[in-house]
Amino acid sequence: KTAPKVMSQLKRDFDAKSRNEAYRYRFRLPLNERLDGEIGCHLWTPYNRSSIAGKIYISSNFICFSSKVYRQVNLIIPFRDIIIVEKHTNNSNISDFDIQSALVITIKYEGGPFVLSNFTDRSFILGKLSSLLSEYNEKIISIIDLPPITISPPLYLQFNNNFTEEQQAYENIRIAAWHTHFAIYGRGSAMYRTNELYELLFQGIPNSLRNELWLLFSGAIYDKEVNLNIYRKYVYESLNVKNDHDTINEEIERDLYRTLPDQEAYQQESGINALRRLLRVYACYNTDVGYCQAMNILGGVLLLYMNEEDAFWTLAALCERLLPDYYNTKVVGALIDQGVFSDYCKEYLPDLYDKLENLGIAACISLSWFLTLFVCVMPFESVLYVIDIFFYDGIKVLFQLALTILNENRHRLLACQDDGDAIMILTTYLDQFNDDNEKHEEKQIIYLIKKSYTNYNGINEEDINRLRLKHRLKVVQSMRESLLQSAAKNTLRFTKFNEREIKNIFYIFNDVSRISLTEANDPRKLAYETYRIHRDEYLILCKYLSPWYIGEQPESLANKLFDLFNLNVQPDQIDFIHFIRLWSILWNEDFKHKLIILFLSHLEDENKRKEAFNILFESTSAHRSSSVNSENISLESSISTNEQMPSLYIENGEITYLKPSQLPLMNQTEFIRLCKSIYNLMTGAANEENLFRALATSSTLLLKMGEICKSSPRQVETNDTTTNEMENEWIINFEQFEATMNAETCLVTWFENNNGNNLSLEKRIHNYLQDIQR
Repeated sequence: KTAPKVMSQLKRDFDAKSRNEAYRYRFRLPLNERLDGEIGCHLWTPYNRSSIAGKIYISSNFICFSSKVYRQVNLIIPFRDIIIVEKHTNNSNISDFDIQSALVITIKYEGGPFVLSNFTDRSFILGKLSSLLSEYNEKIISIIDLPPITISPPLYLQFNNNFTEEQQAYENIRIAAWHTHFAIYGRGSAMYRTNELYELLFQGIPNSLRNELWLLFSGAIYDKEVNLNIYRKYVYESLNVKNDHDTINEEIERDLYRTLPDQEAYQQESGINALRRLLRVYACYNTDVGYCQAMNILGGVLLLYMNEEDAFWTLAALCERLLPDYYNTKVVGALIDQGVFSDYCKEYLPDLYDKLENLGIAACISLSWFLTLFVCVMPFESVLYVIDIFFYDGIKVLFQLALTILNENRHRLLACQDDGDAIMILTTYLDQFNDDNEKHEEKQIIYLIKKSYTNYNGINEEDINRLRLKHRLKVVQSMRESLLQSAAKNTLRFTKFNEREIKNIFYIFNDVSRISLTEANDPRKLAYETYRIHRDEYLILCKYLSPWYIGEQPESLANKLFDLFNLNVQPDQIDFIHFIRLWSILWNEDFKHKLIILFLSHLEDENKRKEAFNILFESTSAHRSSSVNSENISLESSISTNEQMPSLYIENGEITYLKPSQLPLMNQTEFIRLCKSIYNLMTGAANEENLFRALATSSTLLLKMGEICKSSPRQVETNDTTTNEMENEWIINFEQFEATMNAETCLVTWFENNNGNNLSLEKRIHNYLQDIQR
């Protein structure tokens, strides 16, 4: 009876999330903005003395209006700019709307007042807005304890401001047109955003206005206004942070001098220094993203026309909102949008889509276009027109333009014979774009952008988001399969599991793991190497998967094995390579290997454990990766030149000597704990009595050997010299332990047969997955 209610609540939550995302995207609002409600009304537009039907949207920090006719007019009013919201008075000379249902919003700055009318319940809306405004207390983060910094101005002022007289005259015409538009429609956040803006955007934004308008249209202005001096804070942090960011800084340095090679600004140290600081600060500010290739390209474009701080907030808007998930190690967002683009190709250009599919380039042909906003494939002056309109209209611009480019080359692409021909056709076409070339209209970027709006303006945010959801599932599934394949391929040499078994183990390891964000951005790390599980998750997996999680107090031995195998990883964590090595020994290795991990895990000195672990396991893995006969690798291969004296072994009352290994010696306390662990491990076994008798026999012999060793000579290294000394200390070594355990056949059989366990690893994994699903 309760299930439908639960599903209904989940659906409501999902719908609310979707509405919030659509609301933020439509009006370019910060990621933390939550839609409170929406209601139909009319907006009075003084520029044409009309009353426009639409909806008002109210959230925690903004009032927004969108017309019923798409893009006829949009309006964004931040709460911080509002002085008062009140009922309209009757002394107005405006008579084209219902005064009895009208509200007037007065703001602090030039522009307005804004008149909204035709509310079904004006009193309710007025009360709601008054309540929100009275409670409004926007959290403005301000840092005042840091010294000031010098903000780099737009670099074009220094390097690219060499217009010809003709170019300057055209620039002046564009500036005058924009100022005329501001006089009619307003300026800044509360501008009436109408269809008339498109004609200005198609002609390009003047250089002197790009800083202001890119910041405004991208929505970065709202993040900047509530984060005063945050940029200054992260400038100083980026200078002081080492270690975790060293790898990221190396990546940034490699890309700095490859950024926009045609731009003079980045052939000079002043431009390089500004770009270096921008990228390092953003990597410090957003550690989840850090730095990704192509960010240097976008950052370089922004710094040419924006001051350093405004470029920082605009880069943040690009990476976090306008192109979500594009700039990470897996470019997930870009891959998702390639799937979306393929759907649009199939819908609008079906014959060309089939051709590109046959050539194998349909899904990847535009990846570089989207990642760099066409910067790397078009002449720079032309691509600025694309960026101008992109900040205003978002991702739909890229889809429209890409479709138009394919359609313009449709006949040539249909005739090409291979993928190389197709790529050459598109590269040649895009290289010919030049804003100064007016001989052929079809090569004009302005013409191309206008044509993209004429032919494909039906593409909208709602459809894009719907298709993104569809392709996100496919991309995530594909990435997971690639991750499983990578884990299996690269860890196969460390284990005796086959690929399928490794994939199954990694699947559940991944299910409970956490990613190291620092290592996720390290190009030297494969994806599976960045996953970790903590001790608690490890113990859960032991309960289900380990053949040694039996007997009394099984978690005690499990913890000791964890401490042994996490020595080379972060504290209290284990990575997949060490995890799969442990599991391979428990399930696949012979008696000797199992005795080794039992012996090492009971040494109290962490340094001794670490040294022995590295010598035995690292050298063994090296041999396995280079030797065909990995089954015959002997532990003697890991012995160093610093050998111990031969160890004693007693059999039938006779003393013999065994060749020593590099494993550390074990004292009596450690040995007693080892015996206790083995005893607990065997408790409850089918042949428990025989096993205990054999263990007692072995341990008794070892106790005698340890006593004899008290009076035996041992090599002791002091000041670079080796001497034989008599030490009154009970000790045994691994060879003695192995020899006495090998003498008891039932112990050898029990360990090598996995305790007589009848439950396979595959069945254990199945049981784990069933329990988790419940």
